[in-house]
Amino acid sequence: MPVVDEIFREVDDELRAERIRRLARRFAGLGLGIVVLAGAGAGGWEYYRSTQQARAEQASLTYFKALHDAGMDESASGASAPLTGVQKKGLASLTQLSGVAPAGLATLSKLRVAAASAAHGDVQSALTTWNSIAADRQADRNLRDLATLLWCQWQIDSGDVATVRSRLSLLTDNGKPYAALANEALATLDIREGQDKSARGRLTRLTQDFAAPEGVRMRANALLQTLGQAG
Repeated sequence: MPVVDEIFREVDDELRAERIRRLARRFAGLGLGIVVLAGAGAGGWEYYRSTQQARAEQASLTYFKALHDAGMDESASGASAPLTGVQKKGLASLTQLSGVAPAGLATLSKLRVAAASAAHGDVQSALTTWNSIAADRQADRNLRDLATLLWCQWQIDSGDVATVRSRLSLLTDNGKPYAALANEALATLDIREGQDKSARGRLTRLTQDFAAPEGVRMRANALLQTLGQAG
């Protein structure tokens, strides 16, 4: 019996050893699979990142080339010179970018195309574009504010005063990037409504605001002199 028991123990030990070897091989394979999957995932993510970076770089190059080709929309008496062939090509490229470029560049492209539309007579199309950007919660906050400002600036002479004033007031808080331009537009609205005292107050504050762009301060000073002569 002791001999038989010893044989059984040896068999049991060998069976346990074989099970351990099989488990080791199984989990070793699983571990290798995990390593392979992790490597593939890391490689895939790196490829995605490099692809996105290359796409963004190409879009940036295209954007700046198109911006250069589109040039400036110089207006005289509310009318711009006809677009040249190069400008049309630049604006067409910007229009294409507005639909396929990364978010920031797409929004910038839309803003530039809208500005060209307004300067060349299609004001309604520009207003629609600026409105859509201002309402786009996915767009950069500063670009949304710029779209609102542009919409208001093109409504100063004929838009609903209450609506324009309400939208401009959202841009005048301290720290807002377009606060000075928004206050300048509000002063212009005051003049339109005959509120010269309010306009003088806004313009005086602008001339004393050294955080405001120099051009804004100069225009505010010129308007103050005009109001002084008129009043």
